[in-house]
Parts: sequence; C-alpha cells; structure tokens
Amino acid sequence: MSKNKRSGEQFNVRISKEAKDKIIANAILLSTSQAKYIEQLAINGCDVIEIRNDKFIEYVDKVETELNKMGNNLNQMARAINLGKLDLVERNIEIFNNAKKSFDQLYSKLVEHEEKITLNSTATRTI
Repeated sequence: MSKNKRSGEQFNVRISKEAKDKIIANAILLSTSQAKYIEQLAINGCDVIEIRNDKFIEYVDKVETELNKMGNNLNQMARAINLGKLDLVERNIEIFNNAKKSFDQLYSKLVEHEEKITLNSTATRTI
C-alpha cells in the first residue's frame, strides 16, 4: 500500500450548485479543505453569529437619502440642458459641485464608522 493513502471514509452526495459553491467559498475563507470543512460542520454543528452596527445602518440610510437627492439634481440638470436653458448651466454646475461635496463628506463618514472584523488564522472560527 502507498504511504499517501488517505485515512477516513469516503462519502458521496448530490447537492445543488449553490450549496457546492457555498461549501467551496467557506472552506477557502477558513483556509481548510472542503472535506475538513464538511467534517467539522457534521461534528461541531454550526453557530450563526449576527453582527449589527446601528451607527453604520443609520449612515447608510443617510447616504441613500443624499444619493436620491443628488440623482434628482442631476436629472434636473440634464433636463435643463436638453431644453436649451443654457442660463441655468452655471447654477447646475454649482448644484453638481455641492452634491459632489456632500457625497464626499458622507463617504468619509461611512469609512470613519466602518467596522472591520479580522479573523485570526490561528483562532477557532465559527460559521
């Protein structure tokens, strides 16, 4: 017999492509083999951890509102230009620049409040 003979039992199953893709993605995320990932799920079960960041959700809501306002402003600018109202172009440029400034400020706030979760490769990870 070969020294490279695998230990353990072989188990063949049919699963959906979606489930297979999820298994592959999770195994990669956890830096383990697909077989080891499935084995650990079978032995240890699966814990679901919900992480909620209310500040982040609040900022996302604000960004959505501001983006809607900017979209309306851009639509009004395009309409005025298409109607040939060139006298409004300067005002529209000012509105656009203000919208860009607002977007940049909101983006900075989002980045400021973003929370990153770092998984230590030596720590036990729960999916």
